[in-house]
Amino acid sequence: MKKINDHKDMEHRKLFQTLEDNWVLRKEIKAFNDYLKNPEWILIPSVPPITYEQIKKTKVLKCIEKTFYTKKDVRKELNNALKTIKRAGDTRKAVLFQHGRNCHGACYPMISDDDIFGFIIICGLKKKLSNDLGGIFTALTDTVIREVRREFELEEANNTIRPRAVALSTVHTLHRLVTSTLDLNELLPRVARLSMQVIRANRCSIKLVDKKRKILLPKTTIDLRKKSTKLKKVRIGRYAPGRAVKKCAPVRSEKYLAVPMIDEDVVGVITLYDKLEGKAFTQFDQEIMKTLSEQAAIAIKNAQLYKEQADITLSSIKCIARLLQNRPHGAHRAEASFLKLISIIGPKFKMNEREIQMLQYAAMLHDAGQIGIPEKVLMKKGGLTGHEYDIIKKHPMAGAEILSKFRPLKPIVPIILYHHENFDGTGYPKGLKGKSIPLAARMLAVVSVFEVLITEKPYRKARPIKTAIKEIRNSAGKQFDPAIVEALCEAVQRKDVKKLLDKELGAK
Repeated sequence: MKKINDHKDMEHRKLFQTLEDNWVLRKEIKAFNDYLKNPEWILIPSVPPITYEQIKKTKVLKCIEKTFYTKKDVRKELNNALKTIKRAGDTRKAVLFQHGRNCHGACYPMISDDDIFGFIIICGLKKKLSNDLGGIFTALTDTVIREVRREFELEEANNTIRPRAVALSTVHTLHRLVTSTLDLNELLPRVARLSMQVIRANRCSIKLVDKKRKILLPKTTIDLRKKSTKLKKVRIGRYAPGRAVKKCAPVRSEKYLAVPMIDEDVVGVITLYDKLEGKAFTQFDQEIMKTLSEQAAIAIKNAQLYKEQADITLSSIKCIARLLQNRPHGAHRAEASFLKLISIIGPKFKMNEREIQMLQYAAMLHDAGQIGIPEKVLMKKGGLTGHEYDIIKKHPMAGAEILSKFRPLKPIVPIILYHHENFDGTGYPKGLKGKSIPLAARMLAVVSVFEVLITEKPYRKARPIKTAIKEIRNSAGKQFDPAIVEALCEAVQRKDVKKLLDKELGAK
């Protein structure tokens, strides 16, 4: 009950202050003023009990002193004013009074929520207020109080709704950002930039929790100031980010706002510094960032889980690839160069990050089906018999069958299955032609043959890069998609690719 009363008292004080500051500026009062030839308005807060000394400190004293000259008269009139105010409070009606010989006035209680929170006095009138004018005076006072009260309510509603509206907009924007990537190195800078845009801050730092060492590891900082700050590790419990994580609650001052990212447990903290135009961080900023940080925590957790799964998948792929390489027919492969070429060629054909990653996995496992092929067939130096070639042609289907059992690798099954199809329709296993062959399979066909040609095998020597490129060009339109051949040739000419090939193969 005490909290409710305190809140009501605070509202009444705010209402009175607003009325006192703006009373004569309101158009309704201006019109009434003009009609009454600019009387004196006095607003007195209702702080019970209203005393003689309190009345002396108001404009009532000056108004009385204009018509009375002796201290005794002034004292008497002040006491009369006190009685008039008391009578207005008791009756809750306007009380007319006279001061001096020819000055008249009226006192009316200011009421809100059925509580008197002040009194309004109009004085210095040359004539006594008529019943009609008295009615206008009280109606006008009640109307102005209601209007100001409604303005407060609208402002309060706006202050409540606006953060929610901004929060909803922020969540929508963040959702679009986080669904576009599962890479933490891309996700965190995007979250930092969005936080700065929403809150209008000069700097944003995102740190993630390292539970083992009980520290916060800096992951990204965006700084618009001329003098930027270096990334630093922070022990949990120290400074604003560390305190926010330890308390599992926001930490705010005029200069910074640290908000923990929580999804079951704390995954990190977003800290904003120095708002634009030197403004202080507010409760509104804090509420917005709480909403944003909740969504960011989910996105980060998803990205971390995705990375863990990707690491497990990659480890499995490397194990299988290593088993294939350790077979007698296996040889050293230009794996890093191979994957680099795919990362360069893929975007030229509008492949997204996920599609490129799947193609790289397929590139590492495209020979998985050879596990079931006899070594003597794979090691044979001369031409293959018809029966032996039929065995070879079965390996894409065998590889696809093996890999289809591993759920994370299901997207690469069609790539493995069709990477021996030829652009002119003479390949296997289905004899697909042109663009009926999946794009990723067409890419793998070109890149895998290039890798085979430049890599030394137990049954033949490696070809120089120029020779390998020439052979691939000669097969454009027949075995290979011409557009992909051209993209490969351009990629091989890049300095970074040449350097990587030299390192892995000693290529010339």
